Amino acid sequence: MSEPSGGLTAEAVRSATFSKPPWGKRGYDPKSVNDFLALTARRLEGRGHLCADDVRAIRFPKPPIGRRGYHDAEVDDYMRAVAAAIAALDAE
Repeated sequence: MSEPSGGLTAEAVRSATFSKPPWGKRGYDPKSVNDFLALTARRLEGRGHLCADDVRAIRFPKPPIGRRGYHDAEVDDYMRAVAAAIAALDAE
């Protein structure tokens, strides 16, 4: 997983990368994760309407059978950081 440097920015969210899950696991559908990250990046730029609770509540689908997506634990950890960054924006 990529780590944002210098704080969580919209650009860091757009360039986030995640590893594949362990063999035998499917993880999360990459398109769904990427689409949601685009929405969170817009929010970090001051556009969009997502709140931290929206980020905490998201549940991603699995990729098609036979494909491995993004490592779910890495995505979950990153989403917690995104939710915290959005919560900080909302508190300002």
